[in-house]
Amino acid sequence: MKAKILFFVFSLSLIFLSCSELKEDVLAPKAKIKLTYKDDIKPILDNHCIGCHNQNADFDLSTYFGIIQSGVAFPGDENSKIIRVTQPGGSMRKYLGADSAVKAEQIKKWVIEDSLALGDIKIHPSDWVDIKSENSHGKFLRKIGYNFDQCKQCHGKDYTGGVSKSSCYACHSSVGGPEACNTCHGSVANSAPPRDLNNNFSTTARGVGAHQSHVVEGKLTVAFDCVECHIKPVALKSPGHIDTTPGAEVIFQDSSLARHKSAGFNIGEFIVPNPIYDSGNLTCSNTYCHGYFRNGNMNNAPKWNVVDGSQAVCGSCHGLPPGGPHPEVSATSCAKVCHNDVVELSSGVLKIKDKTKHINGKLNLYGYELDFSVEGLRKIVSR
Repeated sequence: MKAKILFFVFSLSLIFLSCSELKEDVLAPKAKIKLTYKDDIKPILDNHCIGCHNQNADFDLSTYFGIIQSGVAFPGDENSKIIRVTQPGGSMRKYLGADSAVKAEQIKKWVIEDSLALGDIKIHPSDWVDIKSENSHGKFLRKIGYNFDQCKQCHGKDYTGGVSKSSCYACHSSVGGPEACNTCHGSVANSAPPRDLNNNFSTTARGVGAHQSHVVEGKLTVAFDCVECHIKPVALKSPGHIDTTPGAEVIFQDSSLARHKSAGFNIGEFIVPNPIYDSGNLTCSNTYCHGYFRNGNMNNAPKWNVVDGSQAVCGSCHGLPPGGPHPEVSATSCAKVCHNDVVELSSGVLKIKDKTKHINGKLNLYGYELDFSVEGLRKIVSR
């Protein structure tokens, strides 16, 4: 009888113990394991992606900051490019090698659930590198006026590690490290947005707009330098670079006006463009580049954040043929007679043949370059 009682008590204890453990699991479930860039994602990218997508490519997957900078992943965003291209049917899935399904799901979880967690942050807050967090180091630095002196105390004057033994170049790998132009705006390709100062990538954002259409060589013209529209700083602390005014002011400097002013000296008429940027409507007007010249569409005012090609087609800046006293001629005459060194006919459509001779402030006629700037006129007279 005593043995039966002991067995009964033992059985009850097992039941209560099991219920207690079950209760703890229900009320306090075990924490999910967070995937991090350093421990889980970097090995995948290193082994399967950075051979092509590195610092020499359009976007960089070789560093954590490169991923943020390239805009291929946004914390919590299931539409992030890095997810789309690695899911079933995605163009990059086949490059993940064996267990591609597992690796793709890890990438997806890391982006959506784990908010691009970096991992192994010992001194700063855990969300120090979370671009969406108010504790992110980018927002912190903006609040203190980008005073990097605090960073240098631990990471060294050159950001290579210092007493912390942690180099900022591990993420900010461009020349200049954290003080490089493309740390705050731009990408590995160049320093112009996208990304803008608010981490926007869409051309509809005013901080992004048509930047790339101007700084990268296109179908119509060569690339322009930032100095065309801004005061271009030579260093982080250059006067006027970091101030209380949000964003970058559009300031047409004397050096950038040379192109506009040289175009003003035209046959039989004196026209000096006066470029104006309307920050409220996001439009540019009175600019030589967009038609403010003799026989051009002088009222043309393209909108900065409309980048669908509609404002850059032939005929936007001048008619085909141009108006005014310009003779009525065919496209064939344009390409084969008058401006044969600038344009050509391709399947019946006029295309720019030599971009260096288009939107250059000079008139190219019959194979000659006519410069109607003051200096150009002096040369003509002196002959």
